[in-house]
Amino acid sequence: QTRRHSRRKPAGFKLCIGHEWEFLAICKAMLETGIYPDFIVVDGKEGGTGAAPMEFVDHVGKPMRQGLYFVHNALVGIGARQRIKIGAAGKIITAFDIVRAMALGADWCNSARGFMFAVGCIQSQSCHTDRCPTGVATQDPTRQRALVVPDKIQRVANFHRLTLHELAELTAAAGLDHPTDFKPIHISRRISPREVVTFADVYPALIEGELVAGSGNPRWRQPWDMASPHSFRATT
Repeated sequence: QTRRHSRRKPAGFKLCIGHEWEFLAICKAMLETGIYPDFIVVDGKEGGTGAAPMEFVDHVGKPMRQGLYFVHNALVGIGARQRIKIGAAGKIITAFDIVRAMALGADWCNSARGFMFAVGCIQSQSCHTDRCPTGVATQDPTRQRALVVPDKIQRVANFHRLTLHELAELTAAAGLDHPTDFKPIHISRRISPREVVTFADVYPALIEGELVAGSGNPRWRQPWDMASPHSFRATT
């Protein structure tokens, strides 16, 4: 319906992953109906605005990287990854943040926080009060005067230009042609004072169609068996 009424514009949705069987229920519904989104944007619990309740920010949903890994591999597991693009959002500020997300399967990254910083946000967490001290998130004409538009325009443009420049340099330094060429093996993570592993070790990958064929990995088999294409409720 969305595609039809928008004259075939790309249709998709954004979510933060909570219970894994709920997203796998969506995957099963895709297989049953043959209806697939053009894109899915994965946000993390660390995303959101200064108006977000702290209990939600601290405790509800998966962090972006874990959610992104899960969505990417779930789509691989049902054989749908090539037809669905994945965006990533959630505290993406630097060029390395972009690289790290793309290594885990993102096709592109959404960044709001970095641009908010560039425009003057100090994270006062008063977005919902209409009393933002820097004039970024307020309808109060007096407070809006704190945001000097001609100055902020240049700051935002500089942030955007230099972030993309750094992304290009990181890509070239890795010997790659495009940021989407980054894979888990390119990113290392220290897990103890004496041990360093790659993301390929931390985030093991599914093979194409593994969930449909019946994965022997209990980490995936259990939530897959709990998922129903007709409800977000767990079946067991």
